[in-house]
Amino acid sequence: MEGLERELKEENIEFQISKKTDSRGILGCLKKVDDADIVYVVNPQGYIGKSVSVDIGYAYAKKKSICVMHAVDDPPIMNLISDVLSPKALIDFLKESIPKRH
Repeated sequence: MEGLERELKEENIEFQISKKTDSRGILGCLKKVDDADIVYVVNPQGYIGKSVSVDIGYAYAKKKSICVMHAVDDPPIMNLISDVLSPKALIDFLKESIPKRH
């Protein structure tokens, strides 16, 4: 995840990351979804836990574009996903579609 953060900073792409250490818990994550143009889920080996499933459902209800690093082995969740993108593909996508903020 640190590599992705570094690359986003180098490209001057504004981003927020939800980490397990967020003291606001799920409400902090949902606030970040509200503020996001796109939601990107880092899901090693395709794993999505219960809290991330809530985040994805919330993002879908808010009509956010949702991308994951790896395909999810749960068809109902995968139906909510816009795309599967590697970190490099995500950065390329963002550089093309979202204006840089300085």
